[in-house]
Amino acid sequence: MRSRKTEISGKRAEALLFPIATFLRAGGLSKKAAVDRMRAAFDSAHKLVRARRIEHIGHPLLYADIVALWAHDMRFVDEAGRPRALAIEGKNEFSALVRAVDKQATAGDALGVLIRFGNVRKTRTGKYRLVRPLFFTSTDKAMAFEPMAYFLSDASSTLGRILKRTSRSRGPELFWRKVETAGLSSANAHRFVEFVRERGQEFLEELDDWLESRAVRGKTKSRRGLRRVGIGMFSIDSSAELARPRS
Repeated sequence: MRSRKTEISGKRAEALLFPIATFLRAGGLSKKAAVDRMRAAFDSAHKLVRARRIEHIGHPLLYADIVALWAHDMRFVDEAGRPRALAIEGKNEFSALVRAVDKQATAGDALGVLIRFGNVRKTRTGKYRLVRPLFFTSTDKAMAFEPMAYFLSDASSTLGRILKRTSRSRGPELFWRKVETAGLSSANAHRFVEFVRERGQEFLEELDDWLESRAVRGKTKSRRGLRRVGIGMFSIDSSAELARPRS
């Protein structure tokens, strides 16, 4: 069952907290003070989790791969190359799509997750249509736990590897880039987010096409030597005072 609750291991939690601990220590916070602040943050998080539904869906790559294959594989697109509406059962229909990604996955469970987070809609004919080319993981009422956990883990891992990197380090040189200003009105902040949604979607779809054209799928039994590679985008929204503190 893919939707079983995911537990965070102590080792993964330590890796997640490493860049934060480095930041706090460099900022002059003592170990005792850092532990006290972590305890207070944990208590605050308990209240937030109870206020908004956090749903466990299992490994998010399953759903991302389903969406990617649906959008790119010739078996699941129409003559114009667009993802076609799929029935549940049948040759080259939704169940076949899910089995092509993971033979152990259950089509009904996968479809339920994709529908709940607005990635798939049921048509009047009873078929299901892909409405988003990338896997979305949150709504106004709920958020999927595992994608959030992987996002935090990826961000911390990137910063952690930058901190630990030496001239002899192997692998690609990871990076962290951003653009920002502390001089936008609320109205222009909303316009900026919408602008980035549109342009960022186009950019991510282009990158997704690049990755999918080079990904190894079903060609090897061993995953040894393969790497998980990608890029993530997130928006920034805070007060100008936080961005540029008074001296």
